[in-house]
Amino acid sequence: MKKIVNISVQFLSSQYSGRGPCNITQVHAEVLSRYPGLVSQVAPVMKILQTCIYNGPPHPEDLTKLLDKFHGQLKPSVTLEAALNERTENQQNDQLAIVFNKEGGMDLLITLILSYVPYDSLSKAKFGMEIIHRTRRNADAMRIQKMCLVILRQLSILDPDCSLALSTCDTLLAHCFRLLKSTTLTETSCDLIEHLLLSRNDLVQLDGFKRLSDVLQQLDDETLSQTYRVLSLAVSDVDESENRASLLAQRRQKLNTRVNEMTVSSLNRDYVVAIPGLLGKVLNYACSLPFVPRYPLPSTENEQWMAWIDENLSHNSHSFDTVGGFLQAVLEDVFRDELEMSSQVNMDTESYVADALELPSQLTRRVDALYLLSLLLTGSQRGKVQEILAKLGIGPLLSALFEQFLWKPSTTRHTTDHANQCNCSPEMILKIQLLRLVHNFCSHSSYKHVLLSYSEMDELKQLYTEFESSTVPNSASNSSSSSASTSSGVGVTTTLASLPYCTGGSGLLSKIIRVLKNVPTSSIFRFWLCRAVESWLRSSSHYGVADQLFVITRGLLQHIVHVLLESESAVEPSVVVGGVAGIARNNNGSLVSGPPREVAQSSFDLLGEMIRFNMEACRQLDILLPNEAKVSKYLEVVHGNLIDSNMFLRSVFLTMDHCMEGGTGGRFQQAAVFFPTSKFFSWFLHLRRRVCYLALLVSSISVDTLTLENVSCLNTALIILMLAARQGTLTNCLKMLATATIEQLRLGPAGTEDRLGANKKRCLEPRHILSSLFQLLRFWRVHYQPGDQSCISLEKGSGIAFEEWIRTIDLLTSVDTTSPYSLLHYLPEDQSRIVQTWDIEMECN
Repeated sequence: MKKIVNISVQFLSSQYSGRGPCNITQVHAEVLSRYPGLVSQVAPVMKILQTCIYNGPPHPEDLTKLLDKFHGQLKPSVTLEAALNERTENQQNDQLAIVFNKEGGMDLLITLILSYVPYDSLSKAKFGMEIIHRTRRNADAMRIQKMCLVILRQLSILDPDCSLALSTCDTLLAHCFRLLKSTTLTETSCDLIEHLLLSRNDLVQLDGFKRLSDVLQQLDDETLSQTYRVLSLAVSDVDESENRASLLAQRRQKLNTRVNEMTVSSLNRDYVVAIPGLLGKVLNYACSLPFVPRYPLPSTENEQWMAWIDENLSHNSHSFDTVGGFLQAVLEDVFRDELEMSSQVNMDTESYVADALELPSQLTRRVDALYLLSLLLTGSQRGKVQEILAKLGIGPLLSALFEQFLWKPSTTRHTTDHANQCNCSPEMILKIQLLRLVHNFCSHSSYKHVLLSYSEMDELKQLYTEFESSTVPNSASNSSSSSASTSSGVGVTTTLASLPYCTGGSGLLSKIIRVLKNVPTSSIFRFWLCRAVESWLRSSSHYGVADQLFVITRGLLQHIVHVLLESESAVEPSVVVGGVAGIARNNNGSLVSGPPREVAQSSFDLLGEMIRFNMEACRQLDILLPNEAKVSKYLEVVHGNLIDSNMFLRSVFLTMDHCMEGGTGGRFQQAAVFFPTSKFFSWFLHLRRRVCYLALLVSSISVDTLTLENVSCLNTALIILMLAARQGTLTNCLKMLATATIEQLRLGPAGTEDRLGANKKRCLEPRHILSSLFQLLRFWRVHYQPGDQSCISLEKGSGIAFEEWIRTIDLLTSVDTTSPYSLLHYLPEDQSRIVQTWDIEMECN
C-alpha cells in the first residue's frame, strides 16, 4: 500500500532535494481530496513556515500576514450572522484545526517557536547600528513568537489530539518557561503554559526548569503577576489523589504510592517558597493601593463599576499621540530588556479597548496572587510561610485592602444561580479569596494576632488577666499540653511583640466581624466570613479563653444565634433549592424549615469554637435562650441539621464534661450548679439522649460514604463514647444502644417529638449501627496516624490526648466477645463472626 505523506513532509522534502511540490497547485491530488476546501487554507501557511524555518530570521512580512489571517480563521466570528450559525462556524473551525494538525502544521509551529532564543539583556549590546539591527530582529522574532503561541493555544482548544500532543511536549513547555523573561511574551507564554498544565494528567516539577528561579526574580511586579496563575497550578494538590469522593478511595490511592514519597505539589511549594523575595512581591501586589475603581458618590460596587464603564466610554473618541518611525521607538527603549512595540506604534481603537480592560485584568491578577498565597499556606511549610507573611505585614496590608471593599447590597435585584442579593461584581471573587487567605493564614497559626490592632491587643491582654482563671480544661490528659502551651506562650508573645499589627482602632478581624453582622443571611460571602473568624478562634494561643471573649464582646455570639433562630423567616416560602435554600424534605415528604446549608454549617462551626471550654460563653448562650419556646426552636434547628451541627454538639459535650469534672475549685463548683439547671445545656446531660445522638450520627455515615466533610460525625460519635468511658458509663451506653428500638432512638423535647426534623431522619437498626460503628472505628485506626496534622487537630480541639483516642478504639473493636466494652459483645454470634472477618486493608485492596 502506498504511504500517504502529509503536506508538511512533502514541502520539507522539496526544500532539501529540490523535488516535490513548491506551492499548493503542485500538491498531489490524493492529498487535496482528503479535506476539500480546507487544504487550500492550510497549505500556504505551512509552506511559508517551512521556508522561514529553513532560511531563519529575519522573517518576511508575508509570514505575519498569513499567521494573522489563519488565526482569524480559527477564531469564532463575532458577527450577527455567525452568531445565528454558531454551530456551523464552530464545526468549520474545528475541522480546520484538525486538518492543520494532521498535515503537520503543529510541528512546524513548534519548530519555529523553538528556533527563537530571547536575549538576556539588550543593554549589554554595543551602541550604534548593531544594537538597532539586533533590536529590530528581536522585536520581529517576538511578534512571530507571540502569534505562534496564540495559534498553538487555539489549535489545542479546537482539536483534542493537538491538546494531547502539546501536553506531552516537555521541550515546548520548558521553552515557554524560558520566554517568561521576555516582557512582550510573558502573558502569551503564561496562557499557553496554563493550558498545557491543565491538559496534563500529572504536575510538572518546577525545579526541572533551569534558571526559572532567576527568571522570576528578575521580573518586575506587573510582569510577575502574570505568572501567578501558572504557579498556582504547579503548587495545587491535583496529583495527590485521583478520587476525593471518599476517604476509602484516598486510602486505596495511598497504598499504590510509596509511603514517604513527597508529592510533586509539595516539592513545588517548597521551590516557590524558597525563591528570595517572591512572597513579598506577591503579597504587596495583591494588597497594592490605590484600589480602583472608587468614586466618592456611588455607594455599591455595581454602581462603582457602572461609573467606571461610563467614564471609559466617554473617552472612546480620545485621540492618541503615536510615535512615528521604527527607529525612534527602538532608540527610546534601547536599554530595556524587551520592547513593547505594540504600545508605541499604531495605537488604534482596538488597542484602546485592550487598555480599557486593563483594570479588570489587574483585578484578576490580584485574585491570582491571593489564591497562590492561600495554596502555599496549605503545605508542609505552612508554619514557615505564616511566619514570613506575618513579618511582611500581612495583617495591616490585608486590613487596608479590606477597608476598600463595599459590602452594601445593590438596590437592583437580579437573578443569580448561587445566592440572592450577592452583589455580583468583578470584586466578588477577590473578596472570597481574601477571606480564604485569612482562613488559611490563621489555621494552626502562632501569628494570628497580627490581624488585630495595637489597641485591640491591649484589650485582649486585659481580658486574659480578668478571665484566664476560668479556663476549663484540667484533666490529666490535658494538663501537660496546657502547661506546655502556657510555658511556650511567653516566647510566642515576645515574638509577636516585634511584628507589625493593624493600624487604627479596628484590626482586620474586627472588620470581618462587623461585615458578618451586616451582610444578608443569603449572602454568598457569609460562609467565608464565618470560616475566617472560626479559623482565628480555632488556632490555640497563649491567651486561650480571652480570644473567645474578644470575639463575643463584639456581639458575634448573639448574631449567630439570631441567624439560626430567625433563618426560617429569612427564607422565602416559594424558594426551594435542595440543601441550599433553607427548606429540607424529610423521608415522609413533609417540609421542615431551616437555615441554608452553608449558613447552618458555618454558623454552627463558629458557634462551637466560641463556646468550647468556655463556661462564660455558655452562660451567655443560655441567656439568649431564656425560655422553653426558644430552646425547642433552637434544638429543632440543631436536629434538623445534625451533620452540619455536629461540631457544635461536640463542643457542648466536651465543655460540659470538662467543666463539671475538672476538680473542686470555685469555677468547677459553679459549673456543677449551672449546667444541670440550664434550660438548654441540661438537655445534653442525659445518657439516653447522648445515645440517640450517637445512633443518628453513625447512621448518617458508612465506610464507603466517609469523606473529609462528614468524618467529623464519626469523631463526634467517638467523643461521646470516650466521655462515657471517662464517666464509667460506657457499658451502660452500649447496652442501651443494643437494646433500644428505632422508636426509642428518636430525639426531641417532651411533647415535641413529632415535629422535630431529627425524628424523621434515617436511623439504622441497633445491630446495624453496632456493626457499622465497628467498621468505621477500624477504618479510623488506619486513617489517623500519629504525628499527622489531622491528629494534632483532634488533640487540640478536644483536649484529649491521641493515646486516649487509640485506647478507646482498641477497647471497642476488641475481638474478645466476652468483654462488655467490645461492640462485638452486643451482636448476635453469627453476625459477630462476619464483622470480625472484615479488614480495612483487604477492603482497600
